[in-house]
Amino acid sequence: MELPYIMLVDDNEIDLFLHEKLIRLSGISEHIVHFTTAREALESLAKNTVIPNIILLDIQMPEMDGFDFLKVYEQMTHINKENTRIFMVSSSLDFGDISKAKANPLVAEFIKKPLNVKELKDLLEK
Repeated sequence: MELPYIMLVDDNEIDLFLHEKLIRLSGISEHIVHFTTAREALESLAKNTVIPNIILLDIQMPEMDGFDFLKVYEQMTHINKENTRIFMVSSSLDFGDISKAKANPLVAEFIKKPLNVKELKDLLEK
């Protein structure tokens, strides 16, 4: 089975480092790219070099948050969105954010930070 291509989008560089290490060490994937801003991630997607199978998207980021990212991503017609699953991640337990994430049709699931490898593996197997 081919390992998924994963995009991490989070303004917290420590979370990015830890999540990338967890994903690599757990054997989930070795194909990981990360961005500290939603805008950079969208620019990469616009270039259409490699479209990720999984996007782990932080909700709360400065300038452009995860929900703003989703609005722009939804308008990107050159991307086959059926091959990409988006998981929104947050350390916040804000019920509004959680319910808004779960209600968005582009979002496969909401995941609490820090990542739990078993939970992520279970979600990917669905």
